[in-house]
Amino acid sequence: MRSRQVVSLILLGTLSSFGVGLLGPIYPIFVVDRFSASLIDLGTLYTILCLTVAIFKVPAGRLVDKYGKVRIFFIGVLLSALASLSYIFASEISHLYIIEFTFGLSAALQRPSLLSLMADVGGEGKRGMLFGLFESSYDIAEALAALLAAFIVSRLGFESLFIICSGCQATSGLLMLKSGRRLGQ
Repeated sequence: MRSRQVVSLILLGTLSSFGVGLLGPIYPIFVVDRFSASLIDLGTLYTILCLTVAIFKVPAGRLVDKYGKVRIFFIGVLLSALASLSYIFASEISHLYIIEFTFGLSAALQRPSLLSLMADVGGEGKRGMLFGLFESSYDIAEALAALLAAFIVSRLGFESLFIICSGCQATSGLLMLKSGRRLGQ
């Protein structure tokens, strides 16, 4: 296991998670506030996201094997960054269904890429610990982002939050492209 590669991947995963985590607790408030959505609407939006992720992870894994981990991760975070910015322009709830589908597709592309990269850099007998560290870092970033999101929206508004989310996601994609050579991809 090469520690520099491990640290790079954990930081990239953390930055990507941070971008998504900023949306987590704020998203339902945005949807209800901006679109006067019902609980059924919120449930439907989340269902679209989750089903899209679940349906497309296996095909995304195949794409990772065929076209490379870094390239597919980059496409995933690019879609995620675009979806975050799309919230600013959404004017009706039907737009949110398209955005949630896009987010689901982006997550489906990113996860197999990151996990495959982690498996590559993990040494024999250390993969379990490495995955635990990676997943814990991912979850901590998402938790801290949730707290920060409330502050950002209360001070700067939803649009600023969406721009920051997009920036985190785009930055993680660009850093992945840059560090792809170090990761042997």
